Amino acid sequence: GTVRHYKWRHVAIIVQRENLFTVVTERLKVMLKNSNISFTERAFESSIGVAGLEGDIFDADARIFLIVTYAIHARQLLCESFHRGIVLPRYLLVTPAWYAQGWWRINDDTDYSCSVHEREEVMSLTLGPLQIDFLAQLGDINTDTGIVRLIII
Repeated sequence: GTVRHYKWRHVAIIVQRENLFTVVTERLKVMLKNSNISFTERAFESSIGVAGLEGDIFDADARIFLIVTYAIHARQLLCESFHRGIVLPRYLLVTPAWYAQGWWRINDDTDYSCSVHEREEVMSLTLGPLQIDFLAQLGDINTDTGIVRLIII
């Protein structure tokens, strides 16, 4: 799909260690290998969360990050992305299709390291299903990740 369409050569997968995500990630890795796309994988235990990703959460060699987690941990990753400047035009986060609409705006009991406004800022530069805001703000600029608005539409 998307990875092949944009001819990405290397991606990083950030995955939550849950049976559902493990199965999905294993299938994804097979598809990536079959398409000659290299990848790295960072995994964390659900009980520990994103904090369990010791060291640098984001692979230094990657520009594209595929998030394979529940939304609560994806919100934490958005905060980490905000604080580290992991956003377009140099980097791209790709979020799952099955998250609820406006999932990044949810405030639960989790102590996030950024505000809803800061998560919205990152989401405006994130590729996710039906990310109309992403398309509108991207315009026709070229990015290091190969995404341009004309290609997405």
